[in-house]
Amino acid sequence: MLKKLPLLLLILALSAPQASSTEIFEKVGTVGFQFLEIGAGPRGVAMGEAMVAASEGIESLYWNPAGLRHLSGPTALFSYGTWPADITHQFVGVAMEPGFIPGIVGVSVTTLSMDPMLVRTATNPNGVGVEFEPGDIAVGVSYTRVFTDRFSAGGTLRWVHSSLGDLSTLGEYGLADYSVDTVVGDFGTLYNTGFRSLRIGLCIQNMGAEAAYIDESVPVPATFKFGVSMNVFETPGQTVKVATEFKHPSDTSEKINVGAEYSLNRTYFLRAGYKLNYDEETFTAGGGARVTVGALGRLGVDYSYSDFGYLGAVHRVGLSLQF
Repeated sequence: MLKKLPLLLLILALSAPQASSTEIFEKVGTVGFQFLEIGAGPRGVAMGEAMVAASEGIESLYWNPAGLRHLSGPTALFSYGTWPADITHQFVGVAMEPGFIPGIVGVSVTTLSMDPMLVRTATNPNGVGVEFEPGDIAVGVSYTRVFTDRFSAGGTLRWVHSSLGDLSTLGEYGLADYSVDTVVGDFGTLYNTGFRSLRIGLCIQNMGAEAAYIDESVPVPATFKFGVSMNVFETPGQTVKVATEFKHPSDTSEKINVGAEYSLNRTYFLRAGYKLNYDEETFTAGGGARVTVGALGRLGVDYSYSDFGYLGAVHRVGLSLQF
């Protein structure tokens, strides 16, 4: 059965676009919890987010939980990103093999933060004298199981909370400390074909029921991803990995991500990528380094740059530690 599973996943991946081809109009602005679609971790972002088949180690907590199979020891990651309008995005994750159960277990926390803003009304455009502070948070638990030397699968269950802050000063019923909660799940697979280093990845992110925003119910941002990755150049000290990914969000048209990573002695890294069919996002780039710090473990530092067109640039930094 396991031998046939990768073929079945490939058939499902190729048929998914056909199943949605009858949709003529995009459903932009019809889903909530948009922060769940923000890439976590500068390595994957720098590679154009083409990570469903290229994810390795701790960043797989976001891109594809099946990629945790490549974790070589207990590892932690902290990522921080700056966005337009003074918005910041943070991601923290820890993963390890617990020992008392087979597989890898991980925990992650994602937050989106904004500066406090004045409560304004039509009659008081300069503010009513109080501030509100919107923000989002998601807490996830991941589990990955390695079934064979070529195939792994994993899932994440995530509690999501979105808050608009305390709007009771508007005098509207139900807006005092208004917030909304929901639960979403991810499921991903990773298959090594055995042909050179070619890998196939599949992931469905943010599956869940609709959430209620005041008097309106909106769906969560479910996304289907299918991709491949392979090392196109390998020597004892150098590697060039390329990856591509097809992405089908539930609220916009299909997108394609491509990326590459150059590795020197598995210590220094250069990365670049490109995102097709996005409104503003295009070119991405970045790099990183891994060094051993005494008894502390292997420390990693990464950076990514993303071109958002008229919105400017988005920068992310990441710090990882393998104990």
